[in-house]
Amino acid sequence: MRRNPFEILGLSPRIVKELDEEGLFRLVRACYRTLQQVYHPDLSSGSGEKALEINLAFEALDLRKNPESFRYWRRAYLKRLSRRTLQGRLEEMHLRLGRSERERETLSEAFWQSLLSRAQEDHLLTPLPRHLRLKIYDISLQYRLPYPVFGRKAPFKEFLFDGKGQVFVRLAGASELRSASQLRLLGGVPREKIEPWILLEKTPSEEGLRPENFLRAETFKRACLPYLQHQIRPNLYLFSLRPEDPSRLYLEGLLLEIKPLPRDFKIVAKEEESLQFRQNAEDSFSERDLPLLY
Repeated sequence: MRRNPFEILGLSPRIVKELDEEGLFRLVRACYRTLQQVYHPDLSSGSGEKALEINLAFEALDLRKNPESFRYWRRAYLKRLSRRTLQGRLEEMHLRLGRSERERETLSEAFWQSLLSRAQEDHLLTPLPRHLRLKIYDISLQYRLPYPVFGRKAPFKEFLFDGKGQVFVRLAGASELRSASQLRLLGGVPREKIEPWILLEKTPSEEGLRPENFLRAETFKRACLPYLQHQIRPNLYLFSLRPEDPSRLYLEGLLLEIKPLPRDFKIVAKEEESLQFRQNAEDSFSERDLPLLY
């Protein structure tokens, strides 16, 4: 039988599911008798082929004479209901996911524009750091080195915040501090949430793809923005931007340590200039040309 006999007699899967066996069989018998009166071959509107189909359907669903057949076709019909219900749920969930994704994109863009607006004026850290020293592992620089380095030449850098919240940086391998007033710290992303190597921009080189120390804004919004925390604490990847070019987000590194500075600590820094790693300088890495950071 190509069609389910319950379907031939005009019963929906939901009715077949809700009624008990006796109640369902009484309904089957009533439908059978009604349809036979409509399609009986002796009637002008009758159809011998349709009447035969109805008879065969009732025989398959005769609970008194063939209970196993009744139960077999009932189970088969209820599977169809399950598939239809599941399909309906899947379609509903798909629509809800689509709406949620559009809402997420709208909120994400509004949040991003708000961050950019605030970053024109100051850091986005809460509270604003003052009298603090941050020790940072410069992971993007480590990616670019030909082999691991330790000790004095390890890729650590420091951020120092004075009493006004101004930031000064001591780059990896350097001895002097430099002002970094053009830098805006956005906050950090927990280290377990992202894999920096995947997100950083790459440039071709003889050794292969060399990671830069920044990622594109679109990449940051997709992968980092949902986890961004406007605070400083160990084990966060710190990110910054330069207000003049918000299309790049800079990975400052992994924050390892936070120490307070004495209130009377005097920060002596070089005059502000474009900060760059220097090749072959006495207090810098000499292994290779290192990337522009600021």
